Amino acid sequence: MSNELNVSIAPHREFMPADTDNQKLFLMLKLKPTKSIAATRPPTSFVFVIDTSGSMYEEVGGGKIKIDIVIESLLTLIRSGRLGEKDHIAIVQFDDKASQIIGLTSATKISELENAIAKLRKFSGGTCMGLGLDTALQSLSNQDMTVKRILLFTDGQTFDEDQCRAIAPKMSTNNIPITALGVGDFNEDLLTYLSDTTGGSLLYIVPGQAQGTQVSITDLPKKIIEEYSQAQQEVITNLALRVKTVQGVELNRIVRAYPTQSEFPLTQPPYPIGNAAANDQTILILELTMTSRPASRVRLAQIGLTYDIPGQNFRGEFPPQNLVVQFVTGEAGAVQVNQEVMDYLQQCNISNLVGQATKIADRDPQKAGELLETARRMTLRLGNDEMTASLNNAQEELRKTRKISDTTRKTVKIGAKGKTVKIGTDINDEFLE
Repeated sequence: MSNELNVSIAPHREFMPADTDNQKLFLMLKLKPTKSIAATRPPTSFVFVIDTSGSMYEEVGGGKIKIDIVIESLLTLIRSGRLGEKDHIAIVQFDDKASQIIGLTSATKISELENAIAKLRKFSGGTCMGLGLDTALQSLSNQDMTVKRILLFTDGQTFDEDQCRAIAPKMSTNNIPITALGVGDFNEDLLTYLSDTTGGSLLYIVPGQAQGTQVSITDLPKKIIEEYSQAQQEVITNLALRVKTVQGVELNRIVRAYPTQSEFPLTQPPYPIGNAAANDQTILILELTMTSRPASRVRLAQIGLTYDIPGQNFRGEFPPQNLVVQFVTGEAGAVQVNQEVMDYLQQCNISNLVGQATKIADRDPQKAGELLETARRMTLRLGNDEMTASLNNAQEELRKTRKISDTTRKTVKIGAKGKTVKIGTDINDEFLE
């Protein structure tokens, strides 16, 4: 074990059927910073990338326009007293051009930041999000031993989707998660790709009353403070996973299942898997496929991790561990499954079911309804009340109109990627035992 990070590795089965081809093995990796590391305080570097296109001047109720609510939210954050000298903020705007209004500045320099935030009203134009993301990448890529984050706020379709998609892997390599906040007519598939690739998260902001997993635009100031507080808790950053498999074993998928969902791309090892927060665990599910094995005890892979501890300016390692599984003849021994692993796996699969349902709803409402019902039963069993409410609304709409509206589609797709439910025992308690 390392002194900084507790790690446990559990397969969904201790015993697998022998002489069976193309079997899947699901591994749960539980990570949690140790108590001494949880007490450290990392510096943070946040870049707010704000859409200033013409549509940001539309009213969203209560006589307020979108850009004013964004400005209000940023001012609430810097005046909240939650940020210290080690917290740095930069502000980038984009329309059909992009510029850095203020570079990374200590959050204690409140009047400088206030002046920069006020300048957001001076812009308008088309939407080229890639230019904004590229500007943010420039300002963060040379920052080491700090929690980096981009908070992207957009309300429309962008002209340069290809450029956005090309930038995301660079963000991932530099461990810069994107928290994407979408309001209005944005492309949820693009924002999902950006948050997945970078290990970030995704929020659907709606004018007026929020339902289920949505966030009301009037709650934006509170939400932005929550996001920043979360980053201040990330005492371990730059987690990189190495999985060395033996012949006939292949790694197919790495998904963060908790606290929020993210499907990491399998580009090249070591695989960037984001950060770990103090006083909470981070749970990943790895999916492996295997060729047939005779009855025996077999080493299938070695699994190791490296990471940064920005609060101590230190780079740590969880040394490679052997993954050993027993293959047995006959089904009896291989029946027992680890329910905790399966519950997290199910949570990861809810977004796949919802994605399929929304794709086929127009041409096959009945099949879409069945998929939504399967997803709803899962969320109900797991106790994810907000997601259950969102799925109930989607099912009702589908029954009445034989369609899923744009708003409902965004709600369920983004909600399925959002906050997941904690299951099972806490890893630090396991180690104390």
